[in-house]
Amino acid sequence: MNPVLPHEILSHIAELLAPLPKDTVIGVAVSGGSDSVALLLALRAALPEAPLRAATVDHGLRIEAKQEAQWVSELCAELGVDHSILRINDLPMGPNLQARARCARYDALAAWGQDMACSCICLGHSQTDVAESFLMRLARGSGIDGLSEMRRRWTDRGMEWLRPLLAFSRTNLQDLLRAQGQGWCNDPSNEDPAFMRVRMRQAAPDLDALGLTGLRLAKTATRMRYVQEALEFSVRELWPQVAKIDFTDVLFDRKALCRLPREYVERMLADALNWISGQPYRPRNAALLRCIAAKKTMTLHGCVLIPQSGNVLRISREFSAVEGLVTQADLPWDSRLSMVNSKKSYEIRALGPSGLGQCPTWRDSGRPRLALLSSPSVWHGPTLLAAPMAQFGQKDLLEVVSPPWE
Repeated sequence: MNPVLPHEILSHIAELLAPLPKDTVIGVAVSGGSDSVALLLALRAALPEAPLRAATVDHGLRIEAKQEAQWVSELCAELGVDHSILRINDLPMGPNLQARARCARYDALAAWGQDMACSCICLGHSQTDVAESFLMRLARGSGIDGLSEMRRRWTDRGMEWLRPLLAFSRTNLQDLLRAQGQGWCNDPSNEDPAFMRVRMRQAAPDLDALGLTGLRLAKTATRMRYVQEALEFSVRELWPQVAKIDFTDVLFDRKALCRLPREYVERMLADALNWISGQPYRPRNAALLRCIAAKKTMTLHGCVLIPQSGNVLRISREFSAVEGLVTQADLPWDSRLSMVNSKKSYEIRALGPSGLGQCPTWRDSGRPRLALLSSPSVWHGPTLLAAPMAQFGQKDLLEVVSPPWE
Protein backbone atom coordinates (compact mmCIF):
# COMPACT_ATOMS: atom_id res chain seq x y z
CA MET A 1 0.00 0.00 0.00
CA ASN A 2 1.32 3.44 -0.96
CA PRO A 3 -1.13 6.09 0.31
CA VAL A 4 -1.11 9.45 -1.44
CA LEU A 5 -2.71 12.15 0.70
CA PRO A 6 -3.30 15.81 -0.19
CA HIS A 7 -0.24 18.01 -0.31
CA GLU A 8 -1.58 20.31 2.41
CA ILE A 9 -1.49 17.61 5.08
CA LEU A 10 1.79 16.09 3.93
CA SER A 11 3.61 19.43 3.84
CA HIS A 12 2.14 20.36 7.22
CA ILE A 13 3.47 17.17 8.82
CA ALA A 14 6.83 17.39 7.06
CA GLU A 15 7.27 20.97 8.28
CA LEU A 16 6.31 20.05 11.85
CA LEU A 17 8.82 17.20 12.00
CA ALA A 18 11.56 18.96 10.04
CA PRO A 19 13.60 19.88 13.16
CA LEU A 20 14.08 16.19 13.99
CA PRO A 21 17.19 14.37 12.69
CA LYS A 22 16.55 12.34 9.53
CA ASP A 23 17.23 9.00 11.19
CA THR A 24 15.11 9.75 14.25
CA VAL A 25 12.58 7.13 15.32
CA ILE A 26 9.02 8.52 15.26
CA GLY A 27 6.27 6.92 17.30
CA VAL A 28 2.57 7.16 16.52
CA ALA A 29 -0.40 6.15 18.66
CA VAL A 30 -3.06 4.43 16.54
CA SER A 31 -6.36 3.41 18.12
CA GLY A 32 -7.92 2.38 14.83
CA GLY A 33 -10.27 5.39 14.74
CA SER A 34 -10.40 7.64 11.71
CA ASP A 35 -8.16 10.40 13.09
CA SER A 36 -5.29 8.14 14.12
CA VAL A 37 -5.50 6.02 10.96
CA ALA A 38 -5.31 9.20 8.88
CA LEU A 39 -2.28 10.27 10.91
CA LEU A 40 -0.57 6.91 10.36
CA LEU A 41 -1.07 7.08 6.60
CA ALA A 42 0.00 10.73 6.46
CA LEU A 43 3.19 10.08 8.42
CA ARG A 44 4.12 7.14 6.21
CA ALA A 45 3.46 9.16 3.04
CA ALA A 46 5.12 12.39 4.24
CA LEU A 47 8.18 10.63 5.68
CA PRO A 48 8.58 7.43 3.63
CA GLU A 49 12.17 6.82 4.75
CA ALA A 50 11.74 7.66 8.45
CA PRO A 51 11.85 4.85 11.03
CA LEU A 52 8.20 4.74 12.12
CA ARG A 53 6.82 2.79 15.11
CA ALA A 54 3.12 2.45 15.93
CA ALA A 55 1.36 1.40 19.11
CA THR A 56 -2.24 0.61 20.01
CA VAL A 57 -3.38 0.75 23.63
CA ASP A 58 -5.97 -1.80 24.76
CA HIS A 59 -7.44 -0.55 28.05
CA GLY A 60 -9.21 -3.85 28.67
CA LEU A 61 -12.55 -2.07 28.88
CA ARG A 62 -14.20 -3.34 25.68
CA ILE A 63 -14.32 -6.77 24.08
CA GLU A 64 -13.95 -5.20 20.63
CA ALA A 65 -10.67 -3.50 21.57
CA LYS A 66 -8.63 -6.66 21.02
CA GLN A 67 -9.99 -7.06 17.49
CA GLU A 68 -9.39 -3.37 16.75
CA ALA A 69 -5.78 -3.66 17.89
CA GLN A 70 -5.29 -6.67 15.63
CA TRP A 71 -6.83 -4.73 12.73
CA VAL A 72 -4.32 -1.91 13.28
CA SER A 73 -1.52 -4.46 13.43
CA GLU A 74 -2.49 -5.81 10.01
CA LEU A 75 -2.73 -2.28 8.56
CA CYS A 76 0.74 -1.46 9.88
CA ALA A 77 2.11 -4.64 8.33
CA GLU A 78 0.76 -3.48 4.94
CA LEU A 79 2.46 -0.12 5.43
CA GLY A 80 5.74 -1.64 6.60
CA VAL A 81 5.43 -0.08 10.05
CA ASP A 82 6.45 -1.91 13.22
CA HIS A 83 3.46 -2.22 15.57
CA SER A 84 3.01 -2.99 19.26
CA ILE A 85 -0.12 -3.66 21.30
CA LEU A 86 0.02 -2.21 24.81
CA ARG A 87 -2.42 -3.84 27.22
CA ILE A 88 -3.63 -2.20 30.42
CA ASN A 89 -5.07 -4.86 32.70
CA ASP A 90 -5.64 -3.10 36.02
CA LEU A 91 -7.95 -0.19 35.19
CA PRO A 92 -10.96 -0.35 37.56
CA MET A 93 -14.41 0.84 36.59
CA GLY A 94 -15.83 3.82 38.45
CA PRO A 95 -15.87 7.64 38.44
CA ASN A 96 -13.65 9.61 36.05
CA LEU A 97 -13.03 6.51 33.97
CA GLN A 98 -12.07 8.44 30.83
CA ALA A 99 -9.57 10.60 32.72
CA ARG A 100 -8.00 7.60 34.43
CA ALA A 101 -7.84 5.70 31.15
CA ARG A 102 -6.18 8.67 29.48
CA CYS A 103 -3.54 8.87 32.22
CA ALA A 104 -2.84 5.13 31.97
CA ARG A 105 -2.66 5.42 28.17
CA TYR A 106 -0.03 8.16 28.29
CA ASP A 107 1.97 6.21 30.87
CA ALA A 108 1.95 3.11 28.65
CA LEU A 109 2.81 5.04 25.49
CA ALA A 110 5.66 6.92 27.17
CA ALA A 111 7.21 3.69 28.46
CA TRP A 112 6.81 2.07 25.03
CA GLY A 113 8.30 5.12 23.29
CA GLN A 114 11.36 5.01 25.49
CA ASP A 115 11.78 1.28 24.87
CA MET A 116 11.56 1.92 21.11
CA ALA A 117 14.04 4.84 21.34
CA CYS A 118 11.42 7.18 19.87
CA SER A 119 12.34 10.86 19.73
CA CYS A 120 8.64 11.76 19.81
CA ILE A 121 5.16 10.25 19.76
CA CYS A 122 2.51 11.66 17.43
CA LEU A 123 -1.14 11.73 18.47
CA GLY A 124 -4.18 11.90 16.20
CA HIS A 125 -6.15 14.71 17.83
CA SER A 126 -7.95 16.84 15.26
CA GLN A 127 -9.57 20.25 15.00
CA THR A 128 -12.82 18.56 16.01
CA ASP A 129 -11.26 17.47 19.31
CA VAL A 130 -10.21 21.09 19.93
CA ALA A 131 -13.78 22.32 19.38
CA GLU A 132 -15.29 19.61 21.60
CA SER A 133 -12.81 20.26 24.39
CA PHE A 134 -13.54 23.99 24.19
CA LEU A 135 -17.27 23.36 24.64
CA MET A 136 -16.76 20.92 27.50
CA ARG A 137 -14.56 23.34 29.41
CA LEU A 138 -16.84 26.26 28.65
CA ALA A 139 -19.66 24.28 30.26
CA ARG A 140 -17.46 23.80 33.34
CA GLY A 141 -16.68 27.50 33.62
CA SER A 142 -13.00 27.12 32.74
CA GLY A 143 -10.66 30.08 32.44
CA ILE A 144 -8.08 30.90 29.82
CA ASP A 145 -5.97 27.78 30.30
CA GLY A 146 -8.95 25.45 30.04
CA LEU A 147 -10.32 27.18 26.94
CA SER A 148 -6.97 27.29 25.15
CA GLU A 149 -6.27 25.03 22.22
CA MET A 150 -4.62 21.77 23.28
CA ARG A 151 -0.87 21.81 22.99
CA ARG A 152 0.64 21.02 19.62
CA ARG A 153 4.05 20.07 21.00
CA TRP A 154 5.19 19.42 24.57
CA THR A 155 7.33 17.21 26.77
CA ASP A 156 5.96 14.97 29.52
CA ARG A 157 6.89 11.64 31.11
CA GLY A 158 10.34 11.90 29.55
CA MET A 159 8.88 11.97 26.03
CA GLU A 160 8.13 14.62 23.41
CA TRP A 161 4.54 14.58 22.13
CA LEU A 162 3.16 16.06 18.91
CA ARG A 163 -0.34 16.63 17.54
CA PRO A 164 0.17 17.14 13.79
CA LEU A 165 -3.53 17.17 12.77
CA LEU A 166 -5.00 20.02 14.84
CA ALA A 167 -5.53 22.09 11.69
CA PHE A 168 -7.83 19.47 10.13
CA SER A 169 -11.37 18.45 11.08
CA ARG A 170 -12.52 14.87 11.58
CA THR A 171 -14.78 15.25 8.54
CA ASN A 172 -11.77 16.28 6.43
CA LEU A 173 -9.79 13.28 7.64
CA GLN A 174 -12.62 10.82 7.05
CA ASP A 175 -13.17 12.19 3.54
CA LEU A 176 -9.48 11.63 2.86
CA LEU A 177 -9.66 8.05 4.06
CA ARG A 178 -12.72 7.34 1.93
CA ALA A 179 -10.93 8.79 -1.09
CA GLN A 180 -8.08 6.35 -0.38
CA GLY A 181 -10.46 3.44 0.07
CA GLN A 182 -9.18 3.11 3.62
CA GLY A 183 -11.52 2.05 6.40
CA TRP A 184 -11.28 2.58 10.15
CA CYS A 185 -12.74 1.25 13.40
CA ASN A 186 -15.74 2.78 15.16
CA ASP A 187 -15.68 2.76 18.96
CA PRO A 188 -19.26 2.36 20.27
CA SER A 189 -18.41 4.48 23.33
CA ASN A 190 -18.06 7.44 20.97
CA GLU A 191 -21.87 7.35 20.67
CA ASP A 192 -22.62 6.92 24.38
CA PRO A 193 -24.32 10.08 25.73
CA ALA A 194 -23.19 9.17 29.25
CA PHE A 195 -19.93 10.93 28.31
CA MET A 196 -19.93 14.73 28.10
CA ARG A 197 -17.73 14.76 25.00
CA VAL A 198 -20.30 12.64 23.17
CA ARG A 199 -23.10 15.00 24.20
CA MET A 200 -21.12 17.94 22.86
CA ARG A 201 -20.52 16.04 19.63
CA GLN A 202 -24.22 15.31 19.27
CA ALA A 203 -25.03 18.99 19.84
CA ALA A 204 -22.77 20.07 16.95
CA PRO A 205 -25.52 20.35 14.28
CA ASP A 206 -27.57 22.71 16.47
CA LEU A 207 -24.49 24.78 17.23
CA ASP A 208 -23.56 24.91 13.56
CA ALA A 209 -26.96 26.41 12.85
CA LEU A 210 -26.14 29.22 15.29
CA GLY A 211 -22.80 29.90 13.63
CA LEU A 212 -20.82 28.08 16.32
CA THR A 213 -19.09 25.76 13.89
CA GLY A 214 -16.24 23.51 14.87
CA LEU A 215 -13.87 25.70 12.84
CA ARG A 216 -14.90 28.88 14.66
CA LEU A 217 -14.71 27.24 18.06
CA ALA A 218 -11.27 25.89 17.26
CA LYS A 219 -10.12 29.33 16.08
CA THR A 220 -11.32 30.84 19.35
CA ALA A 221 -9.40 28.17 21.27
CA THR A 222 -6.30 29.08 19.25
CA ARG A 223 -6.72 32.76 20.14
CA MET A 224 -7.04 31.75 23.78
CA ARG A 225 -3.76 29.88 23.46
CA TYR A 226 -2.10 33.07 22.26
CA VAL A 227 -3.45 34.89 25.32
CA GLN A 228 -2.25 32.05 27.53
CA GLU A 229 1.25 32.30 26.07
CA ALA A 230 1.29 36.09 26.60
CA LEU A 231 0.23 35.68 30.22
CA GLU A 232 2.86 33.03 30.85
CA PHE A 233 5.51 35.32 29.37
CA SER A 234 4.43 38.23 31.59
CA VAL A 235 4.24 36.10 34.72
CA ARG A 236 7.71 34.69 34.11
CA GLU A 237 9.12 38.21 34.20
CA LEU A 238 7.35 38.96 37.51
CA TRP A 239 8.60 36.02 39.56
CA PRO A 240 11.77 37.67 40.92
CA GLN A 241 9.67 40.56 42.23
CA VAL A 242 7.29 38.51 44.35
CA ALA A 243 8.90 35.17 45.19
CA LYS A 244 12.13 33.30 45.75
CA ILE A 245 13.15 29.66 45.92
CA ASP A 246 14.38 28.22 49.20
CA PHE A 247 15.82 24.90 48.01
CA THR A 248 12.56 22.91 47.61
CA ASP A 249 10.18 25.58 48.95
CA VAL A 250 8.70 28.73 47.45
CA LEU A 251 8.49 31.93 49.52
CA PHE A 252 6.00 34.56 48.41
CA ASP A 253 6.00 38.20 49.43
CA ARG A 254 2.25 38.38 50.02
CA LYS A 255 2.12 42.17 49.91
CA ALA A 256 3.86 42.29 46.53
CA LEU A 257 1.80 39.38 45.23
CA CYS A 258 -1.50 40.99 46.16
CA ARG A 259 -0.66 44.09 44.14
CA LEU A 260 -0.75 42.02 40.95
CA PRO A 261 -3.86 41.33 38.85
CA ARG A 262 -5.86 38.35 40.08
CA GLU A 263 -5.04 36.24 37.01
CA TYR A 264 -1.31 36.63 37.70
CA VAL A 265 -1.76 35.75 41.38
CA GLU A 266 -3.67 32.55 40.60
CA ARG A 267 -1.14 31.48 37.99
CA MET A 268 1.86 32.01 40.22
CA LEU A 269 0.32 30.17 43.15
CA ALA A 270 -0.77 27.30 40.91
CA ASP A 271 2.70 27.07 39.33
CA ALA A 272 4.33 26.91 42.76
CA LEU A 273 1.92 24.27 44.04
CA ASN A 274 2.34 22.14 40.92
CA TRP A 275 6.15 22.37 41.00
CA ILE A 276 6.28 21.34 44.65
CA SER A 277 3.63 18.60 44.47
CA GLY A 278 4.43 17.29 41.00
CA GLN A 279 0.74 17.29 40.12
CA PRO A 280 -0.15 18.18 36.51
CA TYR A 281 -3.45 19.94 37.23
CA ARG A 282 -3.92 23.15 39.18
CA PRO A 283 -6.24 23.49 42.19
CA ARG A 284 -9.55 25.30 41.88
CA ASN A 285 -9.34 29.08 41.78
CA ALA A 286 -11.34 29.56 44.99
CA ALA A 287 -8.81 27.44 46.87
CA LEU A 288 -5.93 29.46 45.42
CA LEU A 289 -7.41 32.72 46.64
CA ARG A 290 -7.88 31.29 50.13
CA CYS A 291 -4.14 30.67 50.20
CA ILE A 292 -3.34 34.36 49.96
CA ALA A 293 -5.82 35.34 52.64
CA ALA A 294 -4.87 32.50 55.01
CA LYS A 295 -3.65 33.60 58.43
CA LYS A 296 -3.09 30.06 59.64
CA THR A 297 -1.22 27.09 58.24
CA MET A 298 -3.27 25.14 55.68
CA THR A 299 -2.78 22.23 53.28
CA LEU A 300 -3.62 22.17 49.61
CA HIS A 301 -2.62 20.07 46.60
CA GLY A 302 -0.17 17.92 48.55
CA CYS A 303 1.52 21.03 49.95
CA VAL A 304 1.52 22.91 53.24
CA LEU A 305 1.19 26.69 53.22
CA ILE A 306 2.80 28.40 56.19
CA PRO A 307 2.34 32.13 56.93
CA GLN A 308 5.59 33.56 58.30
CA SER A 309 6.66 36.88 59.74
CA GLY A 310 7.35 39.71 57.35
CA ASN A 311 4.19 38.97 55.35
CA VAL A 312 5.82 35.88 53.81
CA LEU A 313 3.90 32.82 52.66
CA ARG A 314 6.02 29.67 52.53
CA ILE A 315 4.83 26.74 50.41
CA SER A 316 6.42 23.39 51.29
CA ARG A 317 5.71 19.75 50.53
CA GLU A 318 3.14 18.19 52.85
CA PHE A 319 4.88 15.62 55.06
CA SER A 320 2.10 13.02 54.75
CA ALA A 321 2.56 13.05 50.96
CA VAL A 322 6.20 11.94 51.16
CA GLU A 323 6.39 10.26 54.57
CA GLY A 324 6.93 6.75 53.19
CA LEU A 325 8.71 7.74 49.98
CA VAL A 326 12.21 6.26 49.73
CA THR A 327 14.33 6.15 46.57
CA GLN A 328 17.80 4.85 45.80
CA ALA A 329 20.66 7.15 44.88
CA ASP A 330 20.22 6.72 41.12
CA LEU A 331 16.47 7.51 41.07
CA PRO A 332 14.59 10.83 41.40
CA TRP A 333 12.80 11.50 44.69
CA ASP A 334 9.36 13.14 44.59
CA SER A 335 9.92 14.06 40.93
CA ARG A 336 12.24 16.98 41.78
CA LEU A 337 15.23 15.70 43.73
CA SER A 338 18.24 13.72 42.60
CA MET A 339 21.48 12.75 44.30
CA VAL A 340 24.93 13.72 43.03
CA ASN A 341 28.35 12.38 43.98
CA SER A 342 26.85 9.59 46.05
CA LYS A 343 27.04 5.84 46.56
CA LYS A 344 24.36 3.46 45.33
CA SER A 345 23.64 2.38 48.89
CA TYR A 346 22.47 5.88 49.80
CA GLU A 347 18.76 6.70 49.94
CA ILE A 348 16.66 9.86 49.77
CA ARG A 349 13.83 10.22 52.27
CA ALA A 350 11.76 12.91 53.91
CA LEU A 351 13.63 14.09 56.99
CA GLY A 352 10.72 13.35 59.34
CA PRO A 353 10.66 13.71 63.16
CA SER A 354 13.43 11.15 63.77
CA GLY A 355 15.76 12.79 61.28
CA LEU A 356 15.03 16.27 62.54
CA GLY A 357 15.94 15.09 66.02
CA GLN A 358 19.43 14.39 64.71
CA CYS A 359 19.88 17.97 63.47
CA PRO A 360 20.92 19.99 66.54
CA THR A 361 21.08 23.35 64.76
CA TRP A 362 17.90 23.14 62.68
CA ARG A 363 16.40 26.17 64.47
CA ASP A 364 19.32 28.28 63.26
CA SER A 365 18.09 27.73 59.70
CA GLY A 366 15.09 29.98 60.39
CA ARG A 367 12.84 27.49 58.66
CA PRO A 368 9.66 26.24 60.35
CA ARG A 369 9.59 22.71 61.70
CA LEU A 370 6.65 21.78 59.46
CA ALA A 371 8.65 22.63 56.36
CA LEU A 372 11.71 20.69 57.55
CA LEU A 373 9.78 17.49 58.27
CA SER A 374 9.05 17.01 54.56
CA SER A 375 12.43 18.31 53.36
CA PRO A 376 14.68 15.82 51.52
CA SER A 377 17.51 14.10 53.34
CA VAL A 378 20.18 11.52 52.51
CA TRP A 379 20.52 8.31 54.51
CA HIS A 380 22.81 5.30 54.61
CA GLY A 381 20.68 2.69 56.31
CA PRO A 382 19.68 4.16 59.71
CA THR A 383 22.35 6.87 59.55
CA LEU A 384 21.45 10.39 58.50
CA LEU A 385 24.15 11.79 56.18
CA ALA A 386 22.69 15.09 55.01
CA ALA A 387 19.69 17.33 55.50
CA PRO A 388 20.49 20.57 53.67
CA MET A 389 17.47 22.57 54.80
CA ALA A 390 18.10 21.61 58.44
CA GLN A 391 21.78 22.60 58.20
CA PHE A 392 23.10 19.09 58.67
CA GLY A 393 25.87 17.29 56.77
CA GLN A 394 27.00 17.89 53.19
CA LYS A 395 25.07 20.53 51.27
CA ASP A 396 25.96 19.34 47.78
CA LEU A 397 24.60 15.79 47.81
CA LEU A 398 21.15 16.79 46.55
CA GLU A 399 20.16 18.61 43.39
CA VAL A 400 16.73 20.16 42.79
CA VAL A 401 15.02 20.41 39.41
CA SER A 402 14.57 24.08 38.59
CA PRO A 403 10.99 25.36 38.57
CA PRO A 404 9.44 25.91 35.13
CA TRP A 405 9.40 29.70 35.51
CA GLU A 406 13.20 29.97 35.80
